[in-house]
Amino acid sequence: MKVGKLQKGEKGYLARQRKNTIFRTVMLFALSLAIFLTGYFSTGGKENLLTIVAVLGCLPASRSAVNMIMLMRFHGISEKDFSEIDPHTGSCMSLCDLVFTSYEKNYEIHHMAFKGNTLIGYTAKADCDAAKCAKHLHELCAQNRLKEVEIRIFKELPKYINRLDQMQEFPDYEVEEEGQTPVPKAALVCALLQAVSL
Repeated sequence: MKVGKLQKGEKGYLARQRKNTIFRTVMLFALSLAIFLTGYFSTGGKENLLTIVAVLGCLPASRSAVNMIMLMRFHGISEKDFSEIDPHTGSCMSLCDLVFTSYEKNYEIHHMAFKGNTLIGYTAKADCDAAKCAKHLHELCAQNRLKEVEIRIFKELPKYINRLDQMQEFPDYEVEEEGQTPVPKAALVCALLQAVSL
């Protein structure tokens, strides 16, 4: 792992991805423009092979621009919220700055924690449909054979922190598959959340 490289689920991941995507998009469009201008000035017109290369170069640049626009919509957890939540995570497995996409909507969840069979999340977005997000995550868990996971998304920070404090007493569970060593359920749930998040 590179020093300073943020992984999905770490605080600041969305901001870093947004910055990297903006840089990549600008560079790809600048490269296409440079190729086009090279062909234009060397031949005195736009009817040349480098124009075709420049146009084809716009395809990855446009794809990067779509990713950039998507990431510009999400901002991650605020410093204030994180400083209030962090002391209460304790022994819970926790993740930050997650964005889940479904066919109907996108759900930005600023903080999530898992312990026992309970997965909770906090979003500061007023327009986030917490019930639909919980249902979407429950379906994802069921599809990945992670049964009996209770999921709840909070919009009120004090209630979320209160639930985090209650979860400290929950036992840790392991998932046992035939012929394999048991794996902590928290690790499997968090790996799934990281895999399906933007």
